[in-house]
Amino acid sequence: MAAHDGVPAHRTLIRGAAVATVDPALGDLERADILIEGDRIAAVEGWSAETGTSILNTAGQDAGGDAEVIDAGEMIAIPGLVDTHRHTWQAQLRGILADGTIPDYLRGMRLQMAIRYRAEDMYAGNYAGALDALNCGVTSIVDYCHNILDPECAHGAVTGLLDAGIRGLYGHGMTPVTSNTWSESAGGREGVADPAAFEPRARLAREIREQYFRDESQPLRFGMAPQELPIAPVADVATEFALARELGARLTMHANQVAVRQLFQDVKVLAEHGLLGPDLLLVHCTFNTPEEWELLRGTGTTVSVCAETEMQMGMGFPAIREATEFTPGPSLGIDCVSGDSGDMLSHARLVLQATRWRDDAAGYERLVAPQEMRWTTRDALSWITLNGAVAAGIGDEVGSLTPGKRADVVLLDMGGISKAGWNRRDPTGAVISQANSGDVDTVLVDGRVVKRGGRLVHVDVDAALARTRASHDYLYEQMDRHGGFIPQPPIDIPLYRERA
Repeated sequence: MAAHDGVPAHRTLIRGAAVATVDPALGDLERADILIEGDRIAAVEGWSAETGTSILNTAGQDAGGDAEVIDAGEMIAIPGLVDTHRHTWQAQLRGILADGTIPDYLRGMRLQMAIRYRAEDMYAGNYAGALDALNCGVTSIVDYCHNILDPECAHGAVTGLLDAGIRGLYGHGMTPVTSNTWSESAGGREGVADPAAFEPRARLAREIREQYFRDESQPLRFGMAPQELPIAPVADVATEFALARELGARLTMHANQVAVRQLFQDVKVLAEHGLLGPDLLLVHCTFNTPEEWELLRGTGTTVSVCAETEMQMGMGFPAIREATEFTPGPSLGIDCVSGDSGDMLSHARLVLQATRWRDDAAGYERLVAPQEMRWTTRDALSWITLNGAVAAGIGDEVGSLTPGKRADVVLLDMGGISKAGWNRRDPTGAVISQANSGDVDTVLVDGRVVKRGGRLVHVDVDAALARTRASHDYLYEQMDRHGGFIPQPPIDIPLYRERA
């Protein structure tokens, strides 16, 4: 048994689950036990048809009897899900953008609501948003925190994620929010100086890195989100890349998501300046040119596909096919929780079916029916587990139920009437085709149970709800005082003034 400072590690035995390991060597198991020792998966053992049990089952009961046993006989065990692109800070404005386009998002969220945030609102959004992720079985996120109005907002955002206990990457935004925007209007709050110069922003990034992320063994790690190329000179962006790499921070960046006739070719620009690499996670890439996809090949650069946002807001078709061919593999992101839910399982199902349709569409034009199923539920589960972990830089730690990896485990309850008859022989297929976030019964992060019996157990949920409501009410009051979600007449956005 693993030990720390001479103290035996806590052991947990998940008994009798159907298991989708996302480990090619282990595959899917119809009924199996998972032994967790401390923060690691110690073993995954299938049940014997002859004995109706496993070695681990016996070990949990008889060899010391010191394991906490979770009866998972009507559950599917999967790796903790990984969301590689989420603007977590928007959680208390959930659904405000349900019918919005990109111009609506820019005018409403980025130019109106974002600048009203206080430090306590950044904390509330990231805290509630990370708890929502855990509640939905998402144990790791790449938080794209591009609303750092002042140092206090950065500290609030980080502490919100840390207090929620989620794994992942805090993506420290480098955009000087109130001066470098998609608009000709500077916006901003009275009395607050915007740190538009690089040095104040760099100093804050170093401060956050030093204060919160010195312990590299903790679940949350430091990352950076440079400015977007359509609104910042490439020389400035390159300087921010250099800072991130100096600090050992992974990079994440929106790229080629804008449908206008003056294509920016973000990937080409990044390639020309030597900025692509395995530490870079690009988001969207829906309008990459064929040349740009080729430029990504072999660089290790990954791509996060955010289908619900992309299909809703006019950002193009989810680029699963291209990301599969030209990168280490696509991952998925929820993106704007101000518009979309945090249900990664339903998101993966939508992306799978949309990708299948796209491949079949050419045949429909010729009235030729598809004969093969190219994209499978196994692909879809990989997008939101192992691929996501690789994109977040933690593929050797999580993303599959491989012995030795950290024990981020999710149990889906398949025992109700809506799941009756589920295919235990194909747990991966059952997860992607049938399950949703409402089925998440139990969640473990680093071997610690944070959700049990359908309820979060590691935080005061009522207090979290009260904090979120207070922030929500404040922001809505500010919105109403300043002309509504999209004040009229709409702020000019030069990029969209003459759309093709």
